[in-house]
Amino acid sequence: GRYLWNVLRFDLGPSYRYEGMTVNEIIRGSFPVSLMVGSLALALALAVGIPAGIVSALRRGRWQDRSAMVLATLGITIPNFVIATTLVYLFAYRWGWVTVGFWEGLPTAVLPALTLAGYPMAFISRLTRSSMLEVIQQDYIRTARSKGVSERKVITRHALRNALIPLATIVAFDFANLIGGAVITETVFAWQGMGTLFKDGLLEADPMRVMGFFLVTGTAAVVMNMLADLAYAFLDPRISR
Repeated sequence: GRYLWNVLRFDLGPSYRYEGMTVNEIIRGSFPVSLMVGSLALALALAVGIPAGIVSALRRGRWQDRSAMVLATLGITIPNFVIATTLVYLFAYRWGWVTVGFWEGLPTAVLPALTLAGYPMAFISRLTRSSMLEVIQQDYIRTARSKGVSERKVITRHALRNALIPLATIVAFDFANLIGGAVITETVFAWQGMGTLFKDGLLEADPMRVMGFFLVTGTAAVVMNMLADLAYAFLDPRISR
């Protein structure tokens, strides 16, 4: 009861492992790192995945479609630790363009973000393709084309907004997962994020850190799902009515 009362006041309690430190202080140092990398990874996934899915749907069966789906399949099947290790070897060890092993803000967030963006990018492109294929076969799309509406307006104003509705849920889930589920990526790049906080809390038998992790990431998941619900109404006004 005392713990729950403190949680309501945003006090997650002391760390059992680090004397004199609170879970709030530990999370305050880890959460911004995960938030930056997760946001950058999601932005990359959306910037590449949505256009790739649209092109695949509009060029169904052609080389653009096949190439995009092959890359999407690779993005889903290749494990994160393989991508992370390859990027570290090429960009840090072989070419020396970046440094790894410590956190220096945005420059050191690029490679982890590329690693984390692989799976959501592939999934978003496949989902966008399937949604677009379903939408462009609807009657209102054929009606808009028969009225002489340009193909660009048909795709951007009519087809894309409805195709993005199922994508909103996936994006909300992916963002919450990127914040707290990057344990392997954080280990490879040796930076302290929420995933490392959770892993160390388990290995060091610090239940207060583990509970703090679940409370913060769970809250992030709830907030993102609420934003997804609001996005539904923006994409399709009929939902708000």
